[in-house]
Amino acid sequence: MGTKKCPYCGVDIDEEASRCYNCKEWLVEIIEPKDDDLFNQEVQQDFLPTALFAWFLGCFGIHRFYTGSIPIGLVQLFTMGGCGIWAYIDFIMICFGMYKDGQGRALLNYDRRLGVTLFVISLIPFVIVLFMILFLLFLFLTVSSTGA
Repeated sequence: MGTKKCPYCGVDIDEEASRCYNCKEWLVEIIEPKDDDLFNQEVQQDFLPTALFAWFLGCFGIHRFYTGSIPIGLVQLFTMGGCGIWAYIDFIMICFGMYKDGQGRALLNYDRRLGVTLFVISLIPFVIVLFMILFLLFLFLTVSSTGA
């Protein structure tokens, strides 16, 4: 077996030792990251920012860029989120925990109650528009039936 010198006190110690018997210091190798490692770090994205990006900027595909799905984000950007339909489907998938990031992983910190709440809140504008259409249709039919 070989020996090495303790970097703290200089005593010869066993080559495989993890702690110096003389000064009791831990011998931890510090691994310096390579410059390439900084660009290759895979970060899993969080649920709430992704949901908010999808709701407010979904027609631009910002939530896709945020989660690492760059090609799909570009397609959504150029098609305005599939005329909003594709972006809203993504939003629904995010709310119910079915959305995957660019590496196929689920979003971090998913909260089912918050997701369902966001989905229900997102229905409010659609219900308002539906009632407006029905009201205008009712007005049109009553005006046309009275002969005015």
